[in-house]
Amino acid sequence: MCGIAGFVDTELSLNRAEQLIDNMCQIIRHRGPDDQGVWVGDGAALGSRRLSIIDVAGGHQPIFNEDQSILIVFNGEIYNYLELRKELQERGHHFDTNSDTEAIVHAYEEFGDDCVKHLRGMFTFAIWDRKRRRLLAARDRFGKKPLNYYWDGQRLIFGSEIKSILEAGIPREVNPIALDEYLVYRYVPTPNTLFKNVMKLPAAHILIYEDGQISTKRYWELPFTPTCQDDEATAIERILALLKDAVKVRLMSEVPLGAFLSGGVDSSVVVGLMSQMMSQPVKTFSIGFEEDDYSELPYARQIAEHFGTDHHEFFVRPELISVLPQLVWAYDEPFGDASMLPTYYVSKLAREHVTVALTGDGGDEIFGGYVHYERELATSRIPLFMRLLLGYGSLLMPAGMRGKKRFHNMLYDHATRNVCTTTLFPEGSRPSMYSHDYFTHVRDHNPFERQLSEYHKVSHLDAIASMQYVDARVYLTDDILVKVDKASMLNSLETRAPLLDQHLVEYVASLPSTMRMRNGVLKYLLKKIAIDMVPPETVTRPKHGFRVPIKQWFRGDLNAYARDLLDSPGAQQRGIFNPQFIRNLLSAHANTKLVNFSEAIWALVCLELWFQIYMDEPPLHVGQAPRVHVAKNH
Repeated sequence: MCGIAGFVDTELSLNRAEQLIDNMCQIIRHRGPDDQGVWVGDGAALGSRRLSIIDVAGGHQPIFNEDQSILIVFNGEIYNYLELRKELQERGHHFDTNSDTEAIVHAYEEFGDDCVKHLRGMFTFAIWDRKRRRLLAARDRFGKKPLNYYWDGQRLIFGSEIKSILEAGIPREVNPIALDEYLVYRYVPTPNTLFKNVMKLPAAHILIYEDGQISTKRYWELPFTPTCQDDEATAIERILALLKDAVKVRLMSEVPLGAFLSGGVDSSVVVGLMSQMMSQPVKTFSIGFEEDDYSELPYARQIAEHFGTDHHEFFVRPELISVLPQLVWAYDEPFGDASMLPTYYVSKLAREHVTVALTGDGGDEIFGGYVHYERELATSRIPLFMRLLLGYGSLLMPAGMRGKKRFHNMLYDHATRNVCTTTLFPEGSRPSMYSHDYFTHVRDHNPFERQLSEYHKVSHLDAIASMQYVDARVYLTDDILVKVDKASMLNSLETRAPLLDQHLVEYVASLPSTMRMRNGVLKYLLKKIAIDMVPPETVTRPKHGFRVPIKQWFRGDLNAYARDLLDSPGAQQRGIFNPQFIRNLLSAHANTKLVNFSEAIWALVCLELWFQIYMDEPPLHVGQAPRVHVAKNH
């Protein structure tokens, strides 16, 4: 696991290029504390920071082909590299290392740009073809590993993290469209970033630089089209075999390995399969809260005892939000999913014991586990006149009141209904939320169109399959996987997601949605497998989710912190928001128990910290904790 960076810029001197690529690598040292390697030449530069997992002794990057005409920097793990290596050797290729990285170089020689189709794993990489003066960059199928780039028509600059790109001195300008979408989705959707002209390479895409031009192309799809007619028994047998294989290949490591354990079905199945395959007790790591309604620690302990794991726990308390400036720096962009906080702390806990951790990420998207799938089915069964009655009746409910958004969305079609559930702020609040001047920049922009366009691509699918398609393509890539990658890599921890194995997901997605979610039972097929592996209550209890008690925190311990940050003179001078709207939002959440604006407040706090860290002069020092007001009797 590594971080990569590089550029193509024919105008830079050799000395300046060498200094720049070193700076770009040094600033992402946390992604790879074990080693750094750079190469400069031909008007291009490639660099890598390495966290040594496979071929610890021989995997130094960049890695070259036999005649040094092709080189690569790589971030990720290729789980089929031994099979690929054998195939390439039979085709005449010579290997100098035991690294999975070298297999990609020779696969590029053999298969060209289609080399990505031969890779099973998680990855971003950049290959420089010296003879053709051509760059190929790629990102894995789900976007487990990030890749950002800047292109101004002459120079291409790229990196695992945006902060590497900023080392090149590009203009730091805010993209107002991206900001508008962030305030809907809690994250900045691909391909934009909050930095103008800095882009994310979408998952399952390659980027090509050649002849002074760049282009991108998708190489893989997960259509969720029901093409497989296997019966239930056959499907369960095949999924179990694929699960076992997915976990087995992810145990490949030369360093200590463990697992995140939430106590839910997904991570419990992963830990259960690991326990069957490992000779030593699995090291498991869990996070909890003092607020019992939010803590899954009792369930995680039950699973840990059931499998006899070497279990470790950590409690997240309100004052631990002091790490937030460091997290905002690490994420490069504001990130409105508050579960970034426990994800950071569980990664920190795990890194004290292991270098690699398996996770249960992807189970909800692939197997059909989100509550909004269940709600959509329930809504579709309500007669139209009743939906209209509830929808218009919601107009009389206070903004932010529980159920208001759900009832109001009954007025919309299926796609719009599900996109609008993501909104952070009250319906129709955009004109009053922004300042008058700033609203002119986004007045004609529809932030919901980003996800609606994804629904339009799969209008032929049933409701559940289309929701899974969009969640896997958007929410999983831009929220879940970003959250885990940034939090884990800040702690120099590699995470692996067996439930997102290519062979497994392609099979599960080819089954009818009525098999993934049967008779209202979420994750039906995975639960059928889990019932023979874990305590029955793990399978039957309602879905909990990775929730954080920010509703209570922003009403108590952290109320003053949010107010001081969001209503400060500096925040007002940005001219983005209507100050009175922000004050009303904070006041309503703190004083009216019927409403909950905690997620909106969290998103605004992260946005303001981002401005302070990345846009202000001088920037906020990330090692300096913000003042957090915590009640004395806490």
